Amino acid sequence: MDSAKQMKVKIQGFTLIEIMVVVVIISIAMGAVLMSFPDRRNDRLKEHSARFSALMSLVQDEAILQSRDFGLSINDSGYSFYRWMGKNWEVYSDSPFESRSFEENIKSEVVLEGVDIKLLKSDKIKKPQIVIFSSGEMTSFIYILSNKEKSTATIKFDAAGNLEQVLKLNDEDE
Repeated sequence: MDSAKQMKVKIQGFTLIEIMVVVVIISIAMGAVLMSFPDRRNDRLKEHSARFSALMSLVQDEAILQSRDFGLSINDSGYSFYRWMGKNWEVYSDSPFESRSFEENIKSEVVLEGVDIKLLKSDKIKKPQIVIFSSGEMTSFIYILSNKEKSTATIKFDAAGNLEQVLKLNDEDE
């Protein structure tokens, strides 16, 4: 092959301006996509209240099946389950009953047999406030979860262990 027959290869690339224009277009498209998604602020509140209700039903079944009393302590940032070991309460950490904590924007309140109780830090609680008896009956209580958007999830348990859940979502900013 002689040099006349060889083709000259010209190396081409993108200029910095072209790359920046593409980045700006992608950024605008991503912003439009994110703004089109529905607001998810209340999803964590719904998730926590649904999980709590399911765990309470499950621990009630567990109490009946094991013929053992269980307990629930609610603190300022979450809750823990206990089981009665004959002479004292022991933290019940078997899955799915491990202690749960909420993120900072979710606050909780408890009304125990008609009385608002002050929630303590988790390290200050050594025994449950709520008892789930081996018969399936339990201490009646109302558990209220709220978030910064002023949405609330109210979960009520009567002495027979019946559940009533009310979700009030504040969607005025949507």
